[in-house]
Amino acid sequence: MATDHRILVDGQERSYSMVTAAPRNNGPTPELAAVLIFLHGSNQTGPKLRAFSGHSLDGLAVSGRVAVVYPNGHRSVWNHARAGAGAVDDMSFMAALVEHFHQLHGLLPVIAAGYSNGGQLVIRMIHEIPGKLDGAAIFSATLPRSGGLAFADKQQPMPVVLIHGTRDLVVPYNGDAGFLGLGFRNRGPSAPETARYFAARNNITAPPLVSRLPHRAESGSTYVTLTSYAQQGRDPVKLYTVVGGGHVVPNPHKSAIFVLGRTTLDISAAQALTEAFPVLRG
Repeated sequence: MATDHRILVDGQERSYSMVTAAPRNNGPTPELAAVLIFLHGSNQTGPKLRAFSGHSLDGLAVSGRVAVVYPNGHRSVWNHARAGAGAVDDMSFMAALVEHFHQLHGLLPVIAAGYSNGGQLVIRMIHEIPGKLDGAAIFSATLPRSGGLAFADKQQPMPVVLIHGTRDLVVPYNGDAGFLGLGFRNRGPSAPETARYFAARNNITAPPLVSRLPHRAESGSTYVTLTSYAQQGRDPVKLYTVVGGGHVVPNPHKSAIFVLGRTTLDISAAQALTEAFPVLRG
């Protein structure tokens, strides 16, 4: 069941959609156990991201124990880097949204996930408001290029999962060198470099383990490798590399438009999230 909501943040009205289980005809409503905040990409909205990802995360809410929240960016974009006068304060929006759910349901776990521009905002959240989150997921986004990581860093480790396609033409897997990789600006960090950064930030010094996920015939020429950074007493980092995959949110229900590239069925966003954060299983 999807519902629309609004909250006031520093005197400004911000909005979000929320997917929860439908009301039960009999028996008590289960107590909410976790919240997943899923942030859309540029020129999307919360409902558009939900459709773009094939409504695939709705299944997390079936148990009644998880709410999937789709906030809406100002003019369909997130301020993932800018600060100062005139900049939209999306950090205050995210912090207020988490606090809103804590006031309603107690200190339940909150996981933030984001696609593309939304993934970039999640990167900023990891650095600036880590105390509000219990984990983070980054889909088709990488660290800012040199000099772009100008926001404050609270230096708090956090479990992180990343998914990125090697045929992503919008945010290239091997480093952003401009739209469609045309190379009119300096190369940015790659997806593997982004994963290594978060592993080092989590104080993981052990070498990663690399494995290949089971392949499904329906995935065609795409396949997935998993690079796992793990060490006792450290928050883990996982990078799912979708070989042949595009700028998409992997799901079993909907393929993206041709220009965004292929979608694999060897991994889904929902599967990666629930494996990394079991609390989202309800």
